[in-house]
Amino acid sequence: MDGFTAAIYDRLASDGTLTALLATYAGEPAVFTTDPAPGDADLPYIVSAGQVSDAAYDTKTTQGREVRRDVRCYASCDGSAATVEAIAERVRALLHRHALTIAGYDTWISECSGPISADEEEAYGRVVSLRLIAMESEDGS
Repeated sequence: MDGFTAAIYDRLASDGTLTALLATYAGEPAVFTTDPAPGDADLPYIVSAGQVSDAAYDTKTTQGREVRRDVRCYASCDGSAATVEAIAERVRALLHRHALTIAGYDTWISECSGPISADEEEAYGRVVSLRLIAMESEDGS
């Protein structure tokens, strides 16, 4: 898993408030970095796989990246979207204005938009979109 994926996964999967809202899969919180999620995964879960966009964000003296990533949250269609909304709001709280630990980079900007509705036939869905600007670390760590 690349540094950006690992940083997002680590932030989400290490939060007890969020993981209490999620199912487990193979003994871990149901936060998936592959798309689609495994077919035998139980709801509720999160999918955050791959960038929506990944562009250079260089200055005269530094190199960086502007990454946009969707974090998709799903819960069972049980007559209330309260669970998926709680999950999405927690995801937003964890990622918005939080400096992620990304190998080889320093976080400059981390901001979220949403959640927006992305309901499916058999699951309620919400999407939180993350915009992340990270500059290469001078020390490479």
